Amino acid sequence: MKSYKFLEEVLYRVKNIENTLKVLNQSQLSVEDKVEQIGLLEEIRHEIISHDIIKESLAEADTLGSKKNADGWQLKLIERMHKSSSAIPISLVKSLSKAKVECQNLWKLSHSEPNGLEKLKERFADLMKLIREVVSIKSQQLKCSKYDSLLADYDSDITEKNIKEIFPKIGKFFGENVGKVIEEQKKNKVVNIRGVAIKKQIELGSLCLQQMGITSYQASYYQPIDYDESDLCHGLFLLLRYSGYEVYQKCLAQNSISGPITKHITYETQGLFMEKMIGTSREFIEFIQPHIKGKFTTKSKTNAKVSSVENLYLIFNKINLSFLLKNADEFSLLAHIMLRTRLEQNIINGTLEVEDLHDAWLEGMEHYKIPVKAKNELDTYFQDEYWASGVIGYFPVKIIALIAAIQIFSFIKKNHYEFLGAIVKGDFSLLISWLSQNIYSAKCGLLDLLKKITGKGLDIECCTSYLSEKYNLSQ
Repeated sequence: MKSYKFLEEVLYRVKNIENTLKVLNQSQLSVEDKVEQIGLLEEIRHEIISHDIIKESLAEADTLGSKKNADGWQLKLIERMHKSSSAIPISLVKSLSKAKVECQNLWKLSHSEPNGLEKLKERFADLMKLIREVVSIKSQQLKCSKYDSLLADYDSDITEKNIKEIFPKIGKFFGENVGKVIEEQKKNKVVNIRGVAIKKQIELGSLCLQQMGITSYQASYYQPIDYDESDLCHGLFLLLRYSGYEVYQKCLAQNSISGPITKHITYETQGLFMEKMIGTSREFIEFIQPHIKGKFTTKSKTNAKVSSVENLYLIFNKINLSFLLKNADEFSLLAHIMLRTRLEQNIINGTLEVEDLHDAWLEGMEHYKIPVKAKNELDTYFQDEYWASGVIGYFPVKIIALIAAIQIFSFIKKNHYEFLGAIVKGDFSLLISWLSQNIYSAKCGLLDLLKKITGKGLDIECCTSYLSEKYNLSQ
């Protein structure tokens, strides 16, 4: 029992270090200070998790049979972390940490600094070499594929086997329906809201957070919200995603649960659930419609139509086949994730080099029939900072989280519609209470949890049926 408590404390300390790293990454410190401070924390994290006492405590916990109890997954998690980390030399940990910080900084400067893109591409090539080196060591230690060793950093529930089961079905669905989506969108006579003042968008977002019971917003954990005066939904949807994260963290604290550091699927699921499911639902739109009407429209016949529930529903659910991931709706997100996952797998396995990544990305977008306006790499694989900051292997989490979010939403709509009905009146408490009791407080993985709650494991058919019905694709 003593060894189990010690290992639990180790996980708690590592989690706190990772939370601090998130804050430092988003801070305004100079790149030199970031390299020093983040590097020091990464070194401390590595020393903690690779210490010999971890191995001894794991052996003792195993003798006592702790791995078989309800929290046994935590022991398996720390065992895997220890095994993979202890084989990585500290010099490599430091080099990788420095490359990530410098590459991320170059990405931020790449739009404004002369020759910024060329410097970024050069440092990114160095970063990928280091990641390949780390992955090679981890995969040997864990006796798994190179890409599996990356996936394990984000969630132990995901493997390449899951990807091979999910992606062909999702790819077939997308390929068969992308043309139908384009035709269906042409039929919808949407009247867009123009000139949406950012100040009023912020007020609208604050109202939503207030109704969800979020009084303190941990902005330091997330990217700033880039509101767009020509697009009401962009900033609001991003805020809703962050609200999902916040509600999740709040419920963990209320349930006295020390959030697991590699349960990213649950975390991402709740963000997508609030953004893509709740945020585009008719019930949410009926709740927010009077506030949009009061803030963004004037009294006239045209504006009455603009702010109607029906028109807002079309605006909130418009499929935008954008080549930018940040603008991706729940349908086009499928293509973005499938492409980036394939490119990640190829670059990690050595079948794709950094200098060929731009062309491979363009070919992928063409395959998925998504039009691209790209001047250079800043419009393709450097359009966001995922890869530039060394985040490799995270994209499969997003597609599994999207399927899980749809599955949970479909279950609630069928079995607990009163939760959604209450949202029309601005009452999110029933929904959040149910999520807290049934999702956030669970100590098993999300894939096992889905089966326990909905009666099925990850249900791809539920996802495709939901999208087909929502966008009239079954005709």
